Amino acid sequence: MKRYLLSLCLVLSCCGVSLQGQSLYDDGKVSSIYLELPPDSFQLIISQLINDRYLRARMIFDDGVKRDTLEDIGLRLRGNTSLGAAKKSFKISLNAFVPGREYQGVRKINLRGQHNDPTMVREKLFYEVWKEAGMPERRASFVRLFINQQYRGLYTNIEELDKQWLGRHYADNDGNLYKCTWPADLVYLGPDQASYKTIMNNPEERAYELQTNEAADDYADLVNLITLLNQPVDASFPEKIQEVLEVSRVLKAFAIDVVSGNWDDYFYNKNNYYLYHNPETGRFDFITYDTDNTFGVDWLGKDWAKRNCLNWLPSEPRPLATKLLAVPAFKQEYLRYLDTLSRFIVHPDTIFPRIDALEALIAPAAGDDFFRTLDYGYTLDDFHQGFDQTVDSHTPYGIKPFLGTRYTYTRNQITGVLSAQDQTDEPYGQPYPNPASDAVRIPLALFPDAGSWTLRLLHPSGRVMHQVSDSGAIVDQDIPLVDYPPGVYFLQLQAAWKTRVWAIMKAP
Repeated sequence: MKRYLLSLCLVLSCCGVSLQGQSLYDDGKVSSIYLELPPDSFQLIISQLINDRYLRARMIFDDGVKRDTLEDIGLRLRGNTSLGAAKKSFKISLNAFVPGREYQGVRKINLRGQHNDPTMVREKLFYEVWKEAGMPERRASFVRLFINQQYRGLYTNIEELDKQWLGRHYADNDGNLYKCTWPADLVYLGPDQASYKTIMNNPEERAYELQTNEAADDYADLVNLITLLNQPVDASFPEKIQEVLEVSRVLKAFAIDVVSGNWDDYFYNKNNYYLYHNPETGRFDFITYDTDNTFGVDWLGKDWAKRNCLNWLPSEPRPLATKLLAVPAFKQEYLRYLDTLSRFIVHPDTIFPRIDALEALIAPAAGDDFFRTLDYGYTLDDFHQGFDQTVDSHTPYGIKPFLGTRYTYTRNQITGVLSAQDQTDEPYGQPYPNPASDAVRIPLALFPDAGSWTLRLLHPSGRVMHQVSDSGAIVDQDIPLVDYPPGVYFLQLQAAWKTRVWAIMKAP
């Protein structure tokens, strides 16, 4: 297992960089990034749309308290469809010309221009929902970007998904990480690895692209997963698929996409996800990315706020979704995630104050952003109106109206199904009261003998706040909440035969 071999202090001191602290992803402020490079080099990047190699530049990061200067960083454009935008997105490599260099624990910085989104907060908001749902955090903040003293606008600074990120979330970061882009539908193409490396019909591009272990270029683990996903759903399928896939993570990711209206994903558009084969567990994990087409953005002429969450998929093959949802227990788990997310995390009463805070935070930088106006003519009025009303044809909903409508339709679509399934299939009740202020009770006595079991109260970050373990029959448990701040928490029951997670709300 490979870990960081140098502490952050040593790396920064060796590279002549001051130790500033972890302000790169401080989402309570808008910091500034200054890039300097020869004008002809920058013109070359822009005119030739260079996104396949880095040009040398200097970077200054200013969080309003301290300024750090890094010489010899690499700069290029980032993105595919966004390359043609007037407001470009950029990638910074801190180790392109200084091998091994890191800054605040990262080696690459993604600066996304959000030219499609008049509010410029949708992608950031998605990653906040993702984190609140207990998924592995992808940090994001806002920065003002200056290139050769010219203000290029407000950008979202999004953490790179690489071995550094894997090292923050997994005990072993040496597994295969696949970046999956259109048309990565996970349809079986036979046992030959080459079939999955060449579906783009372009030797320079792969729909399933290894981001780690590139020299080995061994896709055997991915072929094994795809082979199993394309087998019939019989009595043995649930056990087999859980041996190679973090099924709960996939189902939760699916539910997050549905409540946020993220259609540019695997489940609808066979696009924009990572698969990480975790060596510690032997199972694949699923991570959604590139989430700007959310919260009311549409390019396909569909009403994502009202679309039936029980019939979200297109007609073409999506075996990862269709096979999992064909298992009654997995489908019920997916419905429970929809229930939890809609009631606690994206409920208007919960999320609207955070949306207001984001709008207030970035409004000054957005108002000064001339490049923001060049692609769709977005004005400062459009910026503010985009939170509450329609702006143009591809943002038919403001963020808040979308969430209000999506909440109403999700509740109407799942409530009857949930109640019927709970009465017939599930041998346990729900935590109560919920929300709760002092304590919450879990009626677990209906569980049969579970062998050894553990019940944990988890912070959304995954930190264990309270834990109780025992063996044999499970009795009802009271979990104290009085010492914890208000917000969403998760109760996780882990037993030899079952893992269950409930979301609870600690009331003020």
